[in-house]
Amino acid sequence: MPPSTMAGLSSRIDALRPKIEELMRIGGTPGLSLGIMHQGERVYYASYGYRDVEQRLPLTDETILPVCSLTKAVTSAALGILVDEKKSNWDTLVKDALPSFNIKDDILQNHMTLSDLLCHRSGMSWGDNLIIGTENNILISEKDSMAYLNSQTRLLPFRGQFAYNNLAYELAGKVIESLSQQSYFDFVQSRILDPLGMTRTYLKTPPSDLDNVGKCYNALGNGTSAPVTCVQAGNDWFGTPHAGMRSCVSDLMKLYKAFMTGFNDQIASGKTSTDKLPLKQVSQLMSAKIFMDQPSRNEASYGFGWGRVQLPGRLGQIGINPGLMPNGMPIVGKGVAPRLVIFHQGSLPGALSLNLLLPDTESAIVISSNALALNDVPDWVGQLVLEEFLEVPESQRNDYIEASKISSAENLKWYPNLIKELQQAQRNGTSPKELESYVGTYWDRLHIFKIVVTVESGALYWALQGLESEKFRLSHYEDDVFTWLQPREELSRRGRWVGTDQGPSFWKVEFKIGEAGKPNRLYWVHDNDVPAAEYSKE
Repeated sequence: MPPSTMAGLSSRIDALRPKIEELMRIGGTPGLSLGIMHQGERVYYASYGYRDVEQRLPLTDETILPVCSLTKAVTSAALGILVDEKKSNWDTLVKDALPSFNIKDDILQNHMTLSDLLCHRSGMSWGDNLIIGTENNILISEKDSMAYLNSQTRLLPFRGQFAYNNLAYELAGKVIESLSQQSYFDFVQSRILDPLGMTRTYLKTPPSDLDNVGKCYNALGNGTSAPVTCVQAGNDWFGTPHAGMRSCVSDLMKLYKAFMTGFNDQIASGKTSTDKLPLKQVSQLMSAKIFMDQPSRNEASYGFGWGRVQLPGRLGQIGINPGLMPNGMPIVGKGVAPRLVIFHQGSLPGALSLNLLLPDTESAIVISSNALALNDVPDWVGQLVLEEFLEVPESQRNDYIEASKISSAENLKWYPNLIKELQQAQRNGTSPKELESYVGTYWDRLHIFKIVVTVESGALYWALQGLESEKFRLSHYEDDVFTWLQPREELSRRGRWVGTDQGPSFWKVEFKIGEAGKPNRLYWVHDNDVPAAEYSKE
C-alpha cells in the first residue's frame, strides 16, 4: 500500500463503522476491538460496543479478552525455540520427546512427530466435547491429562488430510514441559511474553482485581446476548496450549510484529533466528505443511499454528462461518494483486478472535470480541476491513452484511432441525424402567470421567463429572434411551457451545441392562465420528 493511500486509511476504516456495527448486531456481539498494523507499526485502532454491557464500559486497546486458538501460534513458537536449541527437531517422534506418551494406536505411537501435532495431520481423535463443558468448565483435570491423551485413537488416515485437532496441541504443551523441564506457563512467559513486553497477556484467568478485563457473552436467537463464565482453560493446566491465552490488541500487535519480522528475515537469510527477537524457526512455523480447503485455485494450507491463503481466495477455514454458508465462502481479494495472507481464528463460548497478517508489507488486522455469536463476527469484520485495506474495487467487493444474515439464519436452523431429526428417528410407544433403577455413578474405563445420574422431584438428571453446573434433565426418548437436549436459549445462557457440529447422537444417552435386569452401563457419543464411550456403574 503506497504512503499516499495510507494517509487516508483511518478515514476509510472509520467509514466502515456502520457496517461493522451492523455485523455485530446481526451476529449478536456486544463488544469488538480492531487494530491495524502496516510496515511494522500500528496505524489504526477502534473499538465498538462494550466490554461490559451491564455497566456500559467501552473496550480499549488494552482490554483483555480470551483469544482462544490464537494461542496455537504461541505454543508452536515455544517448540520452535526448543528445536532451535537442539533439544529436539521437527521430525522427532512424540514418544521420544515425551516419554509418558503411550497411545494405543501403533501408527501414532511409533510414527507421529512434532510436526504432525502442529499441522493437524495426525488423524487422531479430537475429544473436544469432553474438554469444555457448561460455563466453560474444563472437564479433564491436569492430573488425568496424559491418561486422557493416551486414550485417544486414530479416526483418519495418518498424514492423509488436514483435520483440526485441539488435543494435538495439548500434547505439544506436554512436549514443551518434557523438553524444557519447566512448566508450559513458565516457559512461554519467560521466553516469549516477557521478552516481547506482553504485560497484559495471561495463560489462565487474569487476577480478579485487574482492571479492563472484558466480560464474556453468548448470543441468543434474537441477536441479544447473555453473560457467561469466561474461558477457564489453563486454570488447571488443561486447555492452555490450544486455547488458553487471554490478551489485548496492544499486546497482540507486539506478537505479530515479531512473527512477521522473523518470518521475513529468516526467509531472506536462510537462518533460523533473528537478532534481538525471541522467536526462532519462524520461517518453519509459518510455512505450508499440509493443504486445507481443497479444491482451491490458489494456495490454501496450514503451517504450525498458522493458516495460509493466497489471495484471491477463500478465508475463514479455522472458524465457524464455512459451516454456515450453504453456497460456500466468498472469494476475497478479487481485482487486486495476489497477496499471501497468514492467519488464524479462535472460538470458545464467550469469545471469537481473528488475525490476518500480510508479511510482505508487515501489515496485520487483529480483532478480538467478547461473544460466541450467531456467526463468526470477527471473520466477517476482518474480511470487510481487509478488502478496504487492499483497496479492492467496489464492484469486486463482497457483501458481508448479506453473508452475515445468511450465516446467522443458518445457525438458527440448528435447533429446530435437530428436534426434527430426533423426532423422525424416535420409536414411539416405549417406556423407561423405574427412574430409580438408572440412578448411580457411571465411570469411563480409565476412571477419570464420571457421570452422576440422580432422580429429583420425579425427574431424571445427569451431571458430567458430578458438577452441579453440568447437571441436565434427562427426558425419555425411547426404551432405555434419554435425551439431555435443552432449548437453544437455555444452552446459550448456561455458557455451552451451541452450534451445528453437535448432531443427534451427542444429545442422547443410552442405558444398557445387566444380568440382574437393571441398568449397569451407559453409552454416550461425545464427539462426531468418535465411537460411543462406555461408562460403567459403580
